[in-house]
This record gives sequence, C-alpha cells and structure tokens, in this order.
Amino acid sequence: MKKSLFVVGVLGLGLLINACTAFGTGDDIQPVDPPNAEIDPAAKVKAAPKLNLSHIACTEDGKVLAHFVLLFAGKDTPGSLTGTYNGGSFGPVAPGKNTGNVWHYNVILPAGEIDILSAQVEAKGQIVTLHNPSEYSGDYECGPGNHECPVQVTAQDVYCTDAPLNDPGSECAHFGLKPSGKDDQLTGLEHLATQDALLAIVKSGNHGCGPGNTAYRLYTNVKAGDSLGTPVDQDISHVTYCECPE
Repeated sequence: MKKSLFVVGVLGLGLLINACTAFGTGDDIQPVDPPNAEIDPAAKVKAAPKLNLSHIACTEDGKVLAHFVLLFAGKDTPGSLTGTYNGGSFGPVAPGKNTGNVWHYNVILPAGEIDILSAQVEAKGQIVTLHNPSEYSGDYECGPGNHECPVQVTAQDVYCTDAPLNDPGSECAHFGLKPSGKDDQLTGLEHLATQDALLAIVKSGNHGCGPGNTAYRLYTNVKAGDSLGTPVDQDISHVTYCECPE
C-alpha cells in the first residue's frame, strides 16, 4: 500500500512539472511595444524623438553648414527647424532626406564665429529641443573673401510697411541689400526657395498688418529648397532674394 502511494506521488509531481513547463514561469514573457513605437537599437527600449547638432563644416562656396539630425521621429515628416546662434536666428528649414529613423536638416550660415545656441522642431505632436547646444562652436573662416556681411537683417514672421516696396531693387534696398533673384506670379501658402540668399522676402497681401499696410515675411540665410511660408493667411504673390552689397 505504501509503495502504491509513493508511485502515485511521483506521477503527480511529474505531471505538475510538465504543466509548469508547458505554461511557463512568467520569466519568458516579453513586453509588447505599442504600435509605431520607435526602438533605440542600442538600448532595446522605446525612445523619444531627439534633436542633435551633428557637425559644423565649411561649404565649397565658403559658407558654414550646420547639420542637425532628428532621431526616433518615425516615418511621418516632422516640422521645420528653427533656432538661434550667436549671429541671430535661422530657419524655418524644412527636413531633408530621411534615412531609417533619422531626419536631416542643413542650415547655412555666414562664415565666421559660430555658436549654435538653440534649435527646435515639432515631431510626433511635441516640441523637440536641441540636445547639445554650443557643441562644435568655433571660428569658421571658410576661405578668403567670405566674411560675414556687414548688413544684418533679422528674420520676421510678419513685417509691415506703409506701402508696397514694389520692384526687387526697392525691396532689397529697404534692408540695405541688393537683389539677386525673384520668383513671381506664385499662389498657395508655401513655396520652395529656388536659390541661396542672405534674405528672402515673401510678399502676400495685408493680413496681419494695419489698414493700407503691406505684409511680408523675412527669411535669413536661405538655402535652395527651403520651405518659405506666407506671412499670415493669404496666398504668396512673389518671393524676392537679396544678397550682400559689394
């Protein structure tokens, strides 16, 4: 009788071990990431979007390129980049190429002392600020004769004048510059720059300004392909490009 009970007990223990093996102990259960979660391949965890200044270098034409990368932002196109440096502000600059989870932004600045103070971009419904401001700061004298223009213009979303500035010569001269090109007879609320320019003047109507005034939007250190927007809510009529006077 005792031998029979021992056999039954051994059989019961074996069945219990088999059941635990079949269903697992819980240690082998892996967490499931929510849909569209971005994974940091190094840490294997969900990562929030991160904006880095990748490098600063001289361009072939003697200007300064500040290259930014936005990490873990997913496949949906993020917003334009804006920021400040020791010489003023830059942007908005539209995102360039996308490689994997990385979006690239190229900001063109005049040669000289460069210190990137801040930058930000909207991605996944949140504002992502620059992770490493002031990194790579230094004196970027990119070749002879490529010094910073003595005329400084500040970028402005809405710039009002009492009357239209008329032709490109008058528009650029208003800011102490000379004209270098014009995109005319435009429509829509956005336009891609067709050339590099120290200043791009975007003309629409008068919304955002007082009665009888004319509204403009000013972009500094523009690169061909940058996205240029209307001052407020009226279609763009033209874009004038200006360069430093001789």
